[in-house]
Amino acid sequence: MQAYIDMDTAWHAKMEEIYRADDPDEERERRLKEELGEHPDIVLAVVAAKAIVDAGGARVLEAAKFLVEHPPNLSPTEEEDMEFGLAALMSIVGPDWSLVEALSARRDDWETEREAIVDADISDDEKSARMDDLGRAPEDAAAVAAALAVMQLGPKHDKAREAAEFLIKPGVGMPAPQSAVKAARALSEHFPDYDNWPNVLAWMDYVRAFDRTGRANEFIAEMAKSATDPVVRANARYFAAAALMVDLSRPDITPEKREEMRRSALAHATGLSLGVEDEVFARDLAREDESTPRTMAEMEATVLYGISHATVGGTVADETGWRLDGSEEKLSAYAGKVVLVDFWATWCGPCVGALPDLRELASAYPDDRFEILAISVDDEVETVVEFMEDEPMPWAQWHVGADSELVRTWQVRAYPTYVVVDADGTILGRSSRLPESKALIEQALSGTSSAGAEA
Repeated sequence: MQAYIDMDTAWHAKMEEIYRADDPDEERERRLKEELGEHPDIVLAVVAAKAIVDAGGARVLEAAKFLVEHPPNLSPTEEEDMEFGLAALMSIVGPDWSLVEALSARRDDWETEREAIVDADISDDEKSARMDDLGRAPEDAAAVAAALAVMQLGPKHDKAREAAEFLIKPGVGMPAPQSAVKAARALSEHFPDYDNWPNVLAWMDYVRAFDRTGRANEFIAEMAKSATDPVVRANARYFAAAALMVDLSRPDITPEKREEMRRSALAHATGLSLGVEDEVFARDLAREDESTPRTMAEMEATVLYGISHATVGGTVADETGWRLDGSEEKLSAYAGKVVLVDFWATWCGPCVGALPDLRELASAYPDDRFEILAISVDDEVETVVEFMEDEPMPWAQWHVGADSELVRTWQVRAYPTYVVVDADGTILGRSSRLPESKALIEQALSGTSSAGAEA
């Protein structure tokens, strides 16, 4: 187990060295392949950790934490490993609320220090160096296990509700999907009078984006059917529909499966606000900005629009945007061309890193057949204008801002988001990776594409 930890540490240090080097993309790819190589195999370390837990002794806590905290997508039995490790940790630490309080305090201190760095009047390089020294947000699998143990006691423990929210609510520490789903189910089982379900559903919608098991989606869908409170049910139906809307753009599903999912998404969304039209949408309950909270009626309209006009296989509507000079433009201005819509921001590292490839792509095809439309979500249009003085972007530009209706209806949650639209206005693909989008563009221009084909 220790040998694996040492190799893993060295591997990540090398990866960081390669990515920090000021090398062209081709050289970086060569170094990643030839110098970095494959990630160390974790299988024997997992076997060893389980054997240590079974045997007990001085290293059992360390071994159990390893099983819970090891990086995702490395072990073929990852879900089983985490369940095994969590069960062991719960038996070791028990319902020790002091562990949860200690981790919460460390996270608060970390966040305070992070905010101080962000607000400091220092150079970007100095901020980056200080962020590196700060490191990642604190995590502690033992504290998660303690919260699970507290939560399972239900009403017998006065911190049970607080423990469940600790496991579900996104914040400085990333909620583990398995623990979050367990917590949500415990709330449903032990606390029938629980009154914070709209917020919990909003948190679970965040969690589900990192949940490869599908259990978070299952819980939301169950609440959409079984919740007795009409506001809770309406929010659950929205999140169930929104989750399906995102999955509609996966490249690994067949056209038949996609249409089945589209029908299910429409069924969740249609009429979800009936009787609660003016109730505030869950995500807006705790908003601190000055934006007007959105109603459930507005959210129903938004998700119905998105399912039809912003998913693979759908047809784009004639959206309106504003060019950098403030003039209004319609998406129909690009009708008859294959279009790569690029949702991006100047503060997005991967967005900026892709600019050389986008410049190459922009010059690869004739202007009457292909166009890039970049849509900036920066707060201020001036930020984009100043950025382009040093980073030329010789293609169409819109500025809509981060909280625009277009971003909401298209369910843009990560940057960059690339959307490939064919000459007839059909969405062929959505991805955060440019190579996948480039493959679809080539297929569309050669006349061999089909909506949702895997790149």
